[in-house]
Amino acid sequence: MGKMIKKKQIAALVLAGTMAMGSSMQAFACMGVYVGKEVSENGSSYIGRSEDIGAGHTKIFTVHPAEDHEPGAIFEDAYGFSMPYPEHTYQYTLAKDSPLFGEGEEPYAEVGINENEVAMTATVSTYYNDKAKAADPLVDTGICELSMGSILLGQAKTARDGVELLGEIVEKYGSGECNTIMISDPNEAWYMEIVSGHQYAAIKLPEDQVAAIPNMMLLGTVDVTDTENVIASEGLVSLAEENGFLKTEDGMIHVTQTYGAENPGKGQLTRLWQGTYYLNHEKGEGLSIEPSEDGVYGPYDLLFTPDKKFSTQDIMKFLAYRGEGTKMDSNVNESIYAIGNKNQAECHILEMRDGMYQGMSGVEWLAMSRAEFSLYLPYYGAMLTETWDGYHNDELTSVEDSMFWVFNDLNDLADDNRELYGTNIRKYWDAYQAELIEQQKQVDVDMQKLYEKSPELAQEKATEIGKVIAQDAFNSAKSILTELKAFKESGSTEMFVPSVLTENIMPNYTVARVMDEVSTEALEALIAKAEAVQKDMYTEASYATLEQELENAKTVLADEFAVQDEIDAATKQLDSALQGLEKIQAAVPQPEKESVSEEKTTPTGPSPKTGDATPLMWLLTAAAGSALVSVNVWKRREEK
Repeated sequence: MGKMIKKKQIAALVLAGTMAMGSSMQAFACMGVYVGKEVSENGSSYIGRSEDIGAGHTKIFTVHPAEDHEPGAIFEDAYGFSMPYPEHTYQYTLAKDSPLFGEGEEPYAEVGINENEVAMTATVSTYYNDKAKAADPLVDTGICELSMGSILLGQAKTARDGVELLGEIVEKYGSGECNTIMISDPNEAWYMEIVSGHQYAAIKLPEDQVAAIPNMMLLGTVDVTDTENVIASEGLVSLAEENGFLKTEDGMIHVTQTYGAENPGKGQLTRLWQGTYYLNHEKGEGLSIEPSEDGVYGPYDLLFTPDKKFSTQDIMKFLAYRGEGTKMDSNVNESIYAIGNKNQAECHILEMRDGMYQGMSGVEWLAMSRAEFSLYLPYYGAMLTETWDGYHNDELTSVEDSMFWVFNDLNDLADDNRELYGTNIRKYWDAYQAELIEQQKQVDVDMQKLYEKSPELAQEKATEIGKVIAQDAFNSAKSILTELKAFKESGSTEMFVPSVLTENIMPNYTVARVMDEVSTEALEALIAKAEAVQKDMYTEASYATLEQELENAKTVLADEFAVQDEIDAATKQLDSALQGLEKIQAAVPQPEKESVSEEKTTPTGPSPKTGDATPLMWLLTAAAGSALVSVNVWKRREEK
C-alpha cells in the first residue's frame, strides 16, 4: 500500500508557501498559551491551545480505558510509526479526529488528562531550517502528532516522565515532524520543542511567566547541563556544532537561532504580536515582526512577565483574540491572520490546581469549534470514564445531534456578521462561561466531600455531572442556532438576540443535581423516637450508645450527598441502639428487724442472728425442754 499523505504535510506546504511569498494566505496553524500559577488570579497553572486544522473538521471527545497488553504487542499508526506497548497503559481523555478521515481509530488525540493527572496538549507545529534539515532530516516513519497524545497519555506517570518518554522515542525512532508540546501535572509544567529528526529540547516552565506560542520555534538559550530544569537530546549541541550551524549566547545553545526556520511566516508573526500584546500591552507595542536590514527575524521571547494576573476566562478569551482595537486588528484588516480564526476545530485550556484529592487537580476546559462563539465546558479529565453521547458522532458533515457540529454551524453563521449576529451570542456565552467558572468552586468543594466518602463515588459523579452539563450546553447552542437560522432567513437588519439571553438560561452545574434520590422517612421517624427517650429511665451505658447513634443519624440526614446505603446503615444502627436500651431496675424493699429484749442471764449458746439456722434451733429446743419439765413436775405432784 502506498504511503498516506499526511494532513500535516499538506499544512506544511501551505505554510511554506505563505512564508515564501510573505503573503496573507491563511495557513493551517495552531496557537498555544501558557500562564504560570504565580501570575494567574486563582493560583492555578494553565496550558492551552487551539487546534487550527480547519473549519468543519469533525472532533470527538471520549475516554480511552486503561489496558493490559500481551508481551510483544505493538502499537502502530496509519503513518507507519510503531513501537512496543508497555505491559499496562493508563486511562485518558482525548479529543480525536473522526476515524472516517481514514487515519486510524484514534487519530490526532490532541488533548487530554490521564488517570495520573498528567495533562498534555500536542501539538503546535513548527519548521526547521535547511541546515538542520540537511544534518538531521525528519523520519518518514517517526513519531508524529497523529499518535503523540495517545502514546504519552497512555504511559506518562508525571509531566517530566512524559517529556523523558517522548525524548527517548524521538532519539530511538525519530520524529516525522517538528512540533511543540506542553505537558503539566499538579506540580510542574514543561515545554518541549522537537527541532529535527532526532533532536529536541525541553524546559521546566517558570511559575511567574507566560508564553504566546504560534507555529514557530521560540526556545532561546538553554543550559543543557542543568538537568533539573532542562531535558535535551544528547546530540542537540554536537550535531549543530559538527555541521557548522550552532548559534550560541553566553556559551549556551540558542535553540531557535540554531534550528528554527529563517522566516517564521507572516501568519505566525501576526499571531505572535497579538498574543504578546494580549498578555503584556507594553511588550506587544514594542515588538517588531519585521526583519532586520540583513533579513533576520527576531529573536523573540518565548517567556515573559505579564502586565497583570489572568483569570480563567481571560485565558479562554486569549484563543478567541483578534487584536481588537490594536494596530493588528483582524476585524479591520482581514489580511492579518488572527489567533481567533476560522480554522479552529477545537480549543482547550488545561488547568492544574494545588491541594486537591487525586484525580481532581486537573480541569479540562474544552470548546468545540472556534473559541469566539463557543463555550469551554469543565471536566475532571483524570476521573472521567465516559463522555456525553453528543461528543461521539463521527459524521464528516453536519448532523443535528453532534456537539461538534452544532458549535461549528453556529460559528459559521456568527462569523458572517460578527456585529449583527455575533454580538449577543458572545454576550450570552460570556455570561454562561462566567457562571460555569464560578460554580466550579462549589463543585470542587462538594466533589471533595464525595471523595472522602468514596473515591469510586466521586469518579462516578464526575462522569455523570460531565454528561449533564454537556447536554445543557448543547440545548442552549441548538436553540441559538435554530433561532439564528430563522432570523437570517427573515432578512432582519436588527441585532440578533437569542431567547436564552433574554430568558437568562444559565448553567446548573452542581453535584446535588446528579445525586440519586434517597428515602429518609424511616430514619427521620427513628430520630424523633430517639429524641423522645427519657434519659433517667435507662442505664448510663445503653443511653450513651443511643446518643452516639442519634448524633450520627442526624449527621447523615443533614448530608445532602448521603447515598441510600449510608442512610440505611444509620437507620439500622439507630434502631439497634433503641432496641438495646436497658431500664434501670427498681430497688426491692427489705423487712424490718424485730428488737429482742436482753436477758439478764447470758445464754450459754451463741446469740441468734437473722438467717442463722443454728441459733434458732437452739432456742426452740430449749423452749421445748422447759415445757416438758413443767408437765412432769405437775404429774408428780398429782400422784402424791
